[in-house]
Amino acid sequence: MTTTNRLRNDLIRKIQRLSIDKLTELHRVLGVATHQVKSPNNTLKLAGSWKDLGDDFWDDLTEKLHENRAQDRLIK
Repeated sequence: MTTTNRLRNDLIRKIQRLSIDKLTELHRVLGVATHQVKSPNNTLKLAGSWKDLGDDFWDDLTEKLHENRAQDRLIK
């Protein structure tokens, strides 16, 4: 049995034991989570948010990455 199947089966068993109150709450939470995954606004809301970051920031993340990590490891 795959990990996915085991996880699904475990969740099904737990859901079957829930009270109606908890089942209703779970249904609401899953509905919100499903809506967030399907919503293009949530997916795209970060688009362009990095465009205003300076060249120094990008250099630190790319060209100077190994150098910065090495500096962080130095014992002072």
